[in-house]
Amino acid sequence: MLKTEKIKKEIDLLPGELLDQVEKFIKDLKSAKKAGKKKTSLLSDLADIAVDLDLPGDFSKQHDHYLYSLPKK
Repeated sequence: MLKTEKIKKEIDLLPGELLDQVEKFIKDLKSAKKAGKKKTSLLSDLADIAVDLDLPGDFSKQHDHYLYSLPKK
């Protein structure tokens, strides 16, 4: 299960009064990221996305297996 799916499930279980705090926390995270963001390369941005999505370490070599369920090479 992806991290985002886990987080969404947890948010769905929260009482309504806590959702305002969650929204503020997310906004704070976004603004902190923008303020501290330095120039990066496209490759490093893609690597960050791969980590966030919790992709397997051999995804680049075995992408046909993970995307189309073909046997691993």
